[in-house]
Amino acid sequence: MADAVYEMMKNMSKKNLSSDDVATLLVMTSILLGGWFRIFPAFLAGFPVNDGGMFYTMIEDLQMNHYLLPFYTSYNNLNIPFAYPPLAFYVGAIISDVLHISPVEIVRWLPGITSTFCVLAFFFTAKELMESRLVAAAATLIFALIPHMSDWNSMGGGLTRSFGMLFMILTVLYAYRLFTKNIRYDPWRTILFGSLTILSHPESIVYTVGICTYIWFMKSRTLKAFLDGILVSLAVLMATAPWYGLILYRHGFETLLSAMQTGGHSVWSPLIILNMDSITAEPYLDLLGVLGVLGIITLVIRRQYFVPGMLAVIYLIGPRSAHTVGNISFALAGGFFLMEIIIPTLSDIGDDLDGKPSGISRRTAVILAVFTVPYLLCNSTYNSSMISQNHVDEQGRTDMRWVAENTPRNSRFLVLTGNPDGMCDSLSEWFPALAQRTSLTTIQGREWLLGNEFDVFAEHRANIQDCIDEGLECLDGESGYFGEDYDYVYISTAPPIGNCKFLNTPRKNVPALVIALEDDAHYSILYRSENVVIFRKTG
Repeated sequence: MADAVYEMMKNMSKKNLSSDDVATLLVMTSILLGGWFRIFPAFLAGFPVNDGGMFYTMIEDLQMNHYLLPFYTSYNNLNIPFAYPPLAFYVGAIISDVLHISPVEIVRWLPGITSTFCVLAFFFTAKELMESRLVAAAATLIFALIPHMSDWNSMGGGLTRSFGMLFMILTVLYAYRLFTKNIRYDPWRTILFGSLTILSHPESIVYTVGICTYIWFMKSRTLKAFLDGILVSLAVLMATAPWYGLILYRHGFETLLSAMQTGGHSVWSPLIILNMDSITAEPYLDLLGVLGVLGIITLVIRRQYFVPGMLAVIYLIGPRSAHTVGNISFALAGGFFLMEIIIPTLSDIGDDLDGKPSGISRRTAVILAVFTVPYLLCNSTYNSSMISQNHVDEQGRTDMRWVAENTPRNSRFLVLTGNPDGMCDSLSEWFPALAQRTSLTTIQGREWLLGNEFDVFAEHRANIQDCIDEGLECLDGESGYFGEDYDYVYISTAPPIGNCKFLNTPRKNVPALVIALEDDAHYSILYRSENVVIFRKTG
């Protein structure tokens, strides 16, 4: 490796860089920058970013149960089945016990570290799919810098998402080789990573099956490849049977079916692809998203339908997380457009981008670097800074510890933050974990209990959050869905959050609901801090 880097540095002093030099440089840059922007938010926050409270509790549950799968998680006192794929929890619990690290620190750091390995896995997969080392390297850089890929899998809840993404990418790699090449050990590698995918994340299972089936249809369609796929699938099912067999025995198929009904399917859901901001989540100019879109269009024009078709398959399979997984296709298309269209326009590279002719001129490299690198770095730095603010700060953790120490264990809270998106409400998710009390308005874990009513819960949860600024009449009307037997109302007066980022628009006045409850005889103030007011319901 050192010799390769040395040779590359020597070539950089020449007029032109070879394609291999450029590819190596791009991959190294992708890993370094991608890793930094996946770990930087956790460094800034000093606590897990956004979500992860339920997973923190599940790691502790596993440790308390001596690494035997519990029937239920203690999170939120709702008897949520411990049916979530457990691989990441086992890895986190083992690291925590062996290195004597708090599970909170595991949830803080491990997602970003695992997500960094996704960058390298993506390069090897892209090299197979695109059949060009240089295009794959360019796609890897795009993959590494897309904000939605760097933040969503690196947040606290990315503990399982990052493992699922990593093993899904590797399964796709070896499934592609299985269907298109005759390499001896690829069936076993597909079985290994397919099994790890099943044990990592529910949605990754669905995407992996869909993408691998699509690969067979587009690249093979032979009986032998079909039978190989069936045999590999059966082997994966056999390898993971001890886990899902135990879950089916304990909780029945209904529990797994319940979680499968929360994928966001509707007639219109695939149209989310038209909103580029929801895909790459770039704070300013959607430069990487534009590269992806132009790449998709170019591939279609050239009748190279594999990558565009994979994007469509991803959105049809699971719209709920397609804006994350779909970036795989966008990065591939963006790398293709960069190396097949933009680079030839700026230099005399010729047609064979993966081989012999002249390489990429120094002038071209300078032009691209001067105009794009500062923007992309500023873009990612700003995005990391913004998402790092979405965490439970020290005062918030102090407030929750007070609740744990000064309220009955069976207390039931309406936790109101003003944030309609339950997936980006860090306070709401971490409240059951740190306060160890029931939050009636926390959405995490409900997918295992509510099935197709999950979206109904999410809608009511969003409605009751609006009550912070509307007053008591709103609370009385919306709280009925969650039950009239709540004991406390926990109101956050901190700045609101939008799209998992603080909006930097502090509330100008005391929330209307706080004023209304202060004047109502049926409520009394139990606790007040800088950003929280807790009311006890007295009648």
